[in-house]
Amino acid sequence: MNNLKKIKRIKTLIDRLEKNQSVTRGSLTRVLGEVGIRSLDKQWGLELKSRTYKPKEIVEYSERVRRGLIYYALGDKQSLKGDGYKARNSFHKAESILENAVEYLREVVTTDSSLRLWIDRDVGFGVEVELCPVGIPRPVWSTSNYKSQCSLPKVTKRDLAREMLQTELEKLVGREPLELENLEFGTKRSFDISSFSGFKF
Repeated sequence: MNNLKKIKRIKTLIDRLEKNQSVTRGSLTRVLGEVGIRSLDKQWGLELKSRTYKPKEIVEYSERVRRGLIYYALGDKQSLKGDGYKARNSFHKAESILENAVEYLREVVTTDSSLRLWIDRDVGFGVEVELCPVGIPRPVWSTSNYKSQCSLPKVTKRDLAREMLQTELEKLVGREPLELENLEFGTKRSFDISSFSGFKF
């Protein structure tokens, strides 16, 4: 496949991917080659692996929140049973644990700002946080109904394939001579600087 045909084919594949149409592995192999396909498979494997990763600081924060919410749930049960004194003590304990958890979270996020991506809402200093199941910040992997509808963007295999095709296209376009169209005859010819060797610039 010459470069011009390959460029046209890559553009077609990119267009199909952007329109969410099917693109076969064979089609990708013809333009990316076996090495390119292996690279695509490797990148996809790394992407899948990254989805199971959880920063230890956020895991620690999540565990602290869990302990606080246990006391909060206990307070709810005690309140329903009419034991107001025990309920107040449980709620107070819950708020204390949750407050400490939020302070810990703010400290680690200040140290490493990338950890903000793993929390469902802003937790910066000065931001008011409700110390209850509804208001407490949650990790993005939380399955709680109270988690803000926020999560890390997930890259699809189609995204990776499109990116690789785009990179290959840019390489080919950079190597391919410009094509000029002869307006009088409607034919195309390659732009070759040697054609102007007799001219002075």
